[in-house]
Amino acid sequence: MDLFLAAVGLAPLLGIFMVGLWNRPTYQFFPLALFAAGMLAWRALNQMSPPLASGPLGLTRLLILIAGSVYLAANILWSPWLCYVSFILGLLAVLWSLGGQPLLRVLAPACLMLLAILPFPGNLDQNLTLGLRSLAVSHSSALLDFLHVNHVQDGNTLLLPGKSLLVEEACSGVNSFFLCNAFCLFWVLWQRRSLAWLLLAWPAVSLFVILGNVLRITVGAAAFYYWQMNLLSGWPHETFGLVLVLAYTGLILSLDQFMVFLTQSVRHVAPAKEKTTWLAPAALLPVPRSGSILGFKLAGPILAAVGLGVLAVHLHSSRGPALGSFARLNRQELKLSLPTSLAGWQRINSDAGDKSLVATLGVHSLIWRFQREGMESVVVAVDYPLDGFHNVKICYSGNGWQILAEDELLIPRSRESLNAFKLTMEKSIKRAVVYHSVVDGTGRWLSAPKLLQSRLSSTMVSSIETGYRIQLITGGYKAVPATDSAALEGLFFQARQTLVQQLVNQLGKATAK
Repeated sequence: MDLFLAAVGLAPLLGIFMVGLWNRPTYQFFPLALFAAGMLAWRALNQMSPPLASGPLGLTRLLILIAGSVYLAANILWSPWLCYVSFILGLLAVLWSLGGQPLLRVLAPACLMLLAILPFPGNLDQNLTLGLRSLAVSHSSALLDFLHVNHVQDGNTLLLPGKSLLVEEACSGVNSFFLCNAFCLFWVLWQRRSLAWLLLAWPAVSLFVILGNVLRITVGAAAFYYWQMNLLSGWPHETFGLVLVLAYTGLILSLDQFMVFLTQSVRHVAPAKEKTTWLAPAALLPVPRSGSILGFKLAGPILAAVGLGVLAVHLHSSRGPALGSFARLNRQELKLSLPTSLAGWQRINSDAGDKSLVATLGVHSLIWRFQREGMESVVVAVDYPLDGFHNVKICYSGNGWQILAEDELLIPRSRESLNAFKLTMEKSIKRAVVYHSVVDGTGRWLSAPKLLQSRLSSTMVSSIETGYRIQLITGGYKAVPATDSAALEGLFFQARQTLVQQLVNQLGKATAK
């Protein structure tokens, strides 16, 4: 019963954690990783000889205290990432309480497999994906030069005659990089290889994926250049990716056998494998020693009370459309408009603009272009729906832009936040400035994760509000003069106010219906 209550308390944030993983293509393999962890645990338990003695009660209580502290921090910060960490720590506490070191040792591979779906802290996974994408594009560009394909590399975009190929995460092999390394981890654990084996296999698997996806981009660009065949979108792209994943899997298995062959001469003959007898799950659990359950007497009720209580507070305080409204919002398009003249700027045309400059993430995006005498034209865009606050610098970084500075706009005297952020960027010889804000469906501003949250992980803080992002973008081949900043900010804040009023009115009418 105590473990059931603990699961109830963990369920809200763990559920949001899983939804967040599914929304990130690089981690959509997580159901397979969970299944693999289950296979490793099932086999390990079947080959044990219960009953086992419980571990020392003092260490059990210490592990519970650490897991509970992390869980409390997860609820204070509303952090699915920290909640998953507390779940792993709590699992270690349960295993130690039930079977001590022997049980913890045999189930360590399953716990390692569970860690494979935990995003790196400190935005390291995003930096890795951006680095892998740039690496794949730059090496593909070198190969295209060798194949005499006329092109220009612009960040993560390959400009061909009559075609602009933006290499996204899927095309650059970032998804298969994470998937194949997770499969490599599972296979090494399943075959009971040593840690040194894994440390040798991981770099080789990473190299397989990088080379394979350089080949994918090169072949796709060359096919379009010479034969007008589009292999980087639609079903050809999906088929190409599936073939590569199957090839990577074969290479991982072949590498494992090759390493077995190389080490056979220095290894003793392995004993015959013990036959596994598959038992019912209830028969696999060790019997805890009397008294060890004292460490869990209050943990379950406390976790349930904290988890459900914090969830209720968030649901009550979140006045905007929640995550459950995403299916409806994805189908609903807002009718937003901007006047022909705004803050001294003239609108050139509606729903038009330099779409190669603007980075969008929402299901729906609206774009307007404005111009002012003596200044470069600018683009105002609205993107929705978003899962809470989403920093648009991630999108621009993914498109090859280098972020030179990120500033929060403040009222000069009071230093009060204006709930807006300014990015200064460059890409090759281009320069750009972006202003952006995110608002929920009631007009309440959503802010970026603060210091501790942003350091731990970009996925650490999740919001049950639906976000609507408003951004202003201007760019060219020279830096934006400081004297133009006031005019740009004036247009941004006027456009933001106009769009938010329309957005709140339309969402309010839709909710009333």
